[in-house]
Amino acid sequence: MKITFLGYDYTLDIVQRLIADGHDVMQIFTFPCDGLFAFNNQINDFSQHFGIPISDNKIDQQNINSLIGQGCEIFVCAGYPYKIPPIEGNNIYGINLHPAYLPRGRGVMPLPYIIMNDKKAAGFSVHKLIDDFDAGDILYQKAIELDEQTDVEILAAKIAIHAPEAISKIVGNIEHYWSNATQQNNANASSYLAPSEAMRSLNWEEGATEINLKGRAFGRFGMVATIKNDMGDSQQLAVFNFKAWEESHDHEAGTLLRSSPREIIIVIKDGYICLKEFQVIE
Repeated sequence: MKITFLGYDYTLDIVQRLIADGHDVMQIFTFPCDGLFAFNNQINDFSQHFGIPISDNKIDQQNINSLIGQGCEIFVCAGYPYKIPPIEGNNIYGINLHPAYLPRGRGVMPLPYIIMNDKKAAGFSVHKLIDDFDAGDILYQKAIELDEQTDVEILAAKIAIHAPEAISKIVGNIEHYWSNATQQNNANASSYLAPSEAMRSLNWEEGATEINLKGRAFGRFGMVATIKNDMGDSQQLAVFNFKAWEESHDHEAGTLLRSSPREIIIVIKDGYICLKEFQVIE
């Protein structure tokens, strides 16, 4: 089948599977990434290698109409943050892979929320693209069980392992899945905005338990830390791995105790935190 794919590096496995299945990926749409928390270098290299046109401009109605005119049959969206205009026509399909067990966990970046307070939303869903975000009829779903040790990397990895196979089956038998899709029950829905700057920032006034939960929720998705040295100079870091622990002390929260190329130790409300992997935000 002729396919247009919309996504970025993290969902590249799906494109690779579609090509391995013998489908014609005729166009890729990605989006500008900061190279710090999100990336599209691999998908750009991939498209160049296979000679697939790629664009980081927002897809618009003219793009969709043009692609349909060129024979595109399915638009496959996975991790694309922009609203997609209506996809209309006989035997023309638009599907989206969403990293939550819908109708719970709607929103642009639900995984941190799922780990922190919505375990029932753990899983992934493939649904029809409609005007309302993440609200289309469900073609396929898989629930994922969470425990107290599951972090965002493990949850995302479990989705990444199974998603290409799910998309492969759906695309390979799209008429069956399309006609047997089930409506979402909006009464059971939960929706989340993109995590705020405050939610994604390390707060030295918080305790070790709360900070470690945020660490599980964001992990290598990255958090932001503001470090102040003895001279009063501040620096922002993107932090990808850390551990906090409880221990009594007489320091002021936020005090920098140790700074080296490989670790930074800072005082928190009820103990200490060790930043293990980080990068300066220029």
